[in-house]
Amino acid sequence: MELPGFSVRMVTYLTIVKGWWESPQAVERAAFRLAEAVDRASETSGLRPDSVRLTLQSAPSLREAAGVAEDLGQIAEDSGVYVNAGLYSLADSMAEAASLAREGVYFSLAMTDLTWREAEALATLMNRVAEEDPVNATRLAVNLAGEPVETPYYPLSSLSTPESMVAVGLTYPNRLAAAFRAGGLKGIASAAAEAGIAALSLAKGVARELGARRVGVDLSVSPWMKESTLGLVELVAGVRLPEPGIAWGIRRVNEAVREAALRLGGDVVGFNSVQLPVAEDLKLKARVSEGDTTARDLARLAGVCLAGLDMAAVPYEPRRVAGLILEVGAYARAKGAPLGVRLIPLEDVEPGDRVALGRFGELPVMPV
Repeated sequence: MELPGFSVRMVTYLTIVKGWWESPQAVERAAFRLAEAVDRASETSGLRPDSVRLTLQSAPSLREAAGVAEDLGQIAEDSGVYVNAGLYSLADSMAEAASLAREGVYFSLAMTDLTWREAEALATLMNRVAEEDPVNATRLAVNLAGEPVETPYYPLSSLSTPESMVAVGLTYPNRLAAAFRAGGLKGIASAAAEAGIAALSLAKGVARELGARRVGVDLSVSPWMKESTLGLVELVAGVRLPEPGIAWGIRRVNEAVREAALRLGGDVVGFNSVQLPVAEDLKLKARVSEGDTTARDLARLAGVCLAGLDMAAVPYEPRRVAGLILEVGAYARAKGAPLGVRLIPLEDVEPGDRVALGRFGELPVMPV
C-alpha cells in the first residue's frame, strides 16, 4: 500500500534459475513463489509494492532466451510478476530481440566498443522494435557499461553474482520536494534515508521467505506521472528545463541522495541517482511538449544523472540516433558509471507528434 509521502515502487528478486531457457517451468515456479513471498512479507511489514519483478541470470545467448519468450510472457501474465531475461551481446539477431520485447519480457544489450558501427546497429534494432509497437521498445535498454548492474530497475537489472538478492526501489519525488522546502538538502538526505530504511523492512521480509542472503535498496529518485523528478530538480535548481543551471540542480539532489546512501551502508544497491524517463514524468512530458527541450539536452544531462536519455520518443534518423547513444556512452566512460539508454525511435513522426504508449499514456516526440 502507499504510505504517507512515498511508496515502494518495486520488489525485484535477482536469482539464478538453472536452465530456465530449456525449462521455463522453473521460471513459473520461481515467479509464483516470489509473488507469495511478497504477499506474506507485505502483510507483516505493512508495505505493498507497486510491482513485483523477477530478474534471471542471462541465458547462454539471446537466441536461447528468445526460444522461450512466449512461455516467459505467459508466466508474467499469469503470475503478475515482471520477468527480465538478463544482459546480452549485440552479436545476436534483431529478430530475437524483437520477439522477447513482443512477449512482454525485459532485457538489456551490452555496448562494449562504443563505435559508430555498434551505435548504428543499436539504433536500427530499437527502431525495428518500436515500429512493431512503441510499447515494446520500453522493455529494451542499452547497457553502456557492458557489465551486469544489480538494481531493481528495469530493463537494466541484471545478476552479477551466483548469490540471490532482493532489491527494492521507491517512488518519492514529492516527499523529497517537501523535505527540501522544510530543510534544504539535509532534509532531502534525511527523508531519503528514512524511506530507504522502511523499504528495506519489506526487502528483508521477502528475503527471509525466499532464503536469499542479500538485500538492498536503490535510493534513485524515479518519477511516476504526478510524482515528478523534474519538479524536484527544478525546485532545487531554481530554473526550468532546459535553462542553464538544471544540471547543477541534478547534482545537488544526487549529493543529498548519496549522503542518505552512506547512512544505509551496505544495504544500498544500484544507481542511487536522479532518473529522468520522459514517458513517466508529467512535468518532463510538459517541458518536451513546449518544444524547447531536445533529446540532446537530455543526453547531456547523463553527465550528472543516471540516464539523461530514457523513455524518449524521437524521429528515426539512424546517424543522429546513433550519435545520441555515443554521447551518453561518452559520459558513461568519463564517469565510470553504468549508464543506460532507452529510446523509442520512429519513422514518419515529427517533433510535437504524440505516440500512444499504453499505461504510460501519450508521449510527445522530441527533436534530436
